[in-house]
Amino acid sequence: MKKVVVLLGGISPERYISFRSGWAVAQALRSLGYHVQCVDPALGAEGAIEHLPSIPSDAPSLEELAAFDPKSYIACVTSQLLAECDCAVNMLHGPYGEDGVMQTLLELCGIPFVGSNALACRLAMDKARAKLLFAARGIPTPAWVTFERGTTLDHELLGELREQFRSGMVVKPNCGGSTVGVSIVTSGNLDDIESAITQAWAYDRTALVEAYIAGRELTVALIGDRPLPIIEIVPRDGYYDYTHKYTAGMTDYIVPAELDEPLAEFIATLAHEAHRVLGCSGITRVDFRLDDDNQPWCLEVNTIPGMTETSLVPKAAAAIGISFEELCRTFVEGF
Repeated sequence: MKKVVVLLGGISPERYISFRSGWAVAQALRSLGYHVQCVDPALGAEGAIEHLPSIPSDAPSLEELAAFDPKSYIACVTSQLLAECDCAVNMLHGPYGEDGVMQTLLELCGIPFVGSNALACRLAMDKARAKLLFAARGIPTPAWVTFERGTTLDHELLGELREQFRSGMVVKPNCGGSTVGVSIVTSGNLDDIESAITQAWAYDRTALVEAYIAGRELTVALIGDRPLPIIEIVPRDGYYDYTHKYTAGMTDYIVPAELDEPLAEFIATLAHEAHRVLGCSGITRVDFRLDDDNQPWCLEVNTIPGMTETSLVPKAAAAIGISFEELCRTFVEGF
């Protein structure tokens, strides 16, 4: 039976969610008879994890993350922890795990791994560059601008933003996930806009400001090139933030989403195109907003989607009879 290393934890703001995803995948693979070792690269060559640590309900603080050294990833990958594995399953969400860094290290060390390659991961994580590719392929995506950390946010610039995004804006770290550092500004208040950009800069050197699309939240998971049933995400209050994503009972999920068949097929086709234009492979998830005119807008592609008990890909797979264990088997055996 294959020896599998599941990479989890890491040093991104999604560290705790990565533990939950990775541990769930590891347990499923063990139940199928695989020899599984869990490894946290944040701990370098001493990263073997035998027990799931306590997971707080909130994301880790920036101070907590600053205590980790990115060089630990090199020590981990070049250690004996991965030396004899048949396959690495990367469940590292966010920067250093989902952005091509870990994929590059694994490629350089000749360690087989599942999922998208380094370039596809980097493109998908860089939301602004991904949107350029979406637009070039004719995939509708909300209008956007970016601001590098240190840009002077004077009243003239903020007023221009308010004028450009009259219906509101979503401000987020350009390379981030799990809605960490994300703000929705619909007030038009210049102080709110400035505060949102400043918050995004705390997590990434580039802030992405994107037109807010009122409407429905949809997501499409793909296994290989095969779209799964579309899911509609309905938070019970507020919006689909970190708490609503990872707290059971705070969000309702409609699988399959209640859509006319031609519209559902169109959205699935757009998801497949987004997956392909970035060069993705393996399991991905493509997020959309659907406006009141039934126009879908592609937001981003997730190359390492969550695999927790509240995650979307397992829900979509279950809707067509694929168990969580069988879904995890595809990580190791292919599609």
